[in-house]
Amino acid sequence: MNVYFLSGLGADKRVFSKLKLDDRFNVHYIDWIPPKKKEPLYDYALRLTAQMDTTKPFQLVGLSFGGIVASELSKIVHPEQIIIISSTPTNIPISKFNRGLIKFLLASPFAAPLLKSTNSFTYKYFGADTPELKTPLKQILHDTDSKFLKWALTRMTDWKHPNKVENLFHIHGSADRLIPLKIVKPDTVIEGGGHLMVYAQHEEISRILNDELARKLK
Repeated sequence: MNVYFLSGLGADKRVFSKLKLDDRFNVHYIDWIPPKKKEPLYDYALRLTAQMDTTKPFQLVGLSFGGIVASELSKIVHPEQIIIISSTPTNIPISKFNRGLIKFLLASPFAAPLLKSTNSFTYKYFGADTPELKTPLKQILHDTDSKFLKWALTRMTDWKHPNKVENLFHIHGSADRLIPLKIVKPDTVIEGGGHLMVYAQHEEISRILNDELARKLK
């Protein structure tokens, strides 16, 4: 069965490089494409389907922002299952004031350089507490397109998705600082897992993924 992976904000398949998946799955990595100006998330997800074969059964795996896009894709295509990691299955309530504040800050020319920088604050919230985690995070942030980053953060702020889609399995870390465990209700919790647990706890994540993906094999 085809399994399509969607990475986090601006990241690519490198973030999944530690995973060990069974040969029964045909793994494909969806590439982020440049968003159009003020493009709605639904329209963007629709354009991503050009990278997918939806004529055969398939599953989606989304990490962080990729999990949000996977949920949006479910409005367009019909995966056998969606697995999200370090993400949220529904929109996180944000007050009108904070939503406006986020948009104001993102409009600043200093927003992208600040978000792309690596420092103690960045490492803390991504859970990058070892050199092995700091190195890939630094590379990913360096390679992230600034326009894509600001567009994606704006779309996340505006995302209206109050209900969890069917056939969605959520894996989350107990120590995730970007999306704290207390504001989501995952199906399984990785103890001590931070936002980069797909890399740091790759053996446990691989085991869970293989088990869950296999449940939908015909």
